[in-house]
Amino acid sequence: MKKMFIKMSAVFVSAISLSLASCSESSAPEEALMSASTIEAESQPSPYSNEITLREIMSSLIDLHADALWNAVRVVADSNGITEYAPESEEDWNALRISAVSIIEGANALMVPGRRVARPGAVGEFPEFEFTPEEVEEKLAADRQSWVQFSRGLQDAAFELLEAVDSRNTDQLSEYGALLDEACEACHAVYWYRAGI
Repeated sequence: MKKMFIKMSAVFVSAISLSLASCSESSAPEEALMSASTIEAESQPSPYSNEITLREIMSSLIDLHADALWNAVRVVADSNGITEYAPESEEDWNALRISAVSIIEGANALMVPGRRVARPGAVGEFPEFEFTPEEVEEKLAADRQSWVQFSRGLQDAAFELLEAVDSRNTDQLSEYGALLDEACEACHAVYWYRAGI
């Protein structure tokens, strides 16, 4: 009986050993296949188009829609007296929602790697007070993470504005508009204005 138990134990251990060996052998090709797939994926070109420059995104998406949000709630004093403006109709609020979403997605576009700052030969409106596109690209190459953080700060402020729009809250719309302005200026101080300007 004792000999039979020892033989059965030996068979059981052998079976486990063979099973483990076959598992490790079968996982090796899978690991190799996964590694090959990863290498192939990394060697593929980016699925994102980055032909549009950062300046074009700023002027066409960010600036345009930021102005719409900033001007949504305002007080104007002129020869006609004091006039208060605020969104009233569903059309007004829907237009502001488009602006908030455009900034959120514009911020995503700013973070797509490989974009040029501007078209070749582009000059700013006040070149003596602004960093050149080449200087900005040097800054981005040296510390891309800061650029991503500024872009996310812009996006966070736009999400706050989207919440204000969806809740039809004009007080929050004004308050979060100030947060959007702060996010813009924080970035401009690093990537647009020369020191001391």
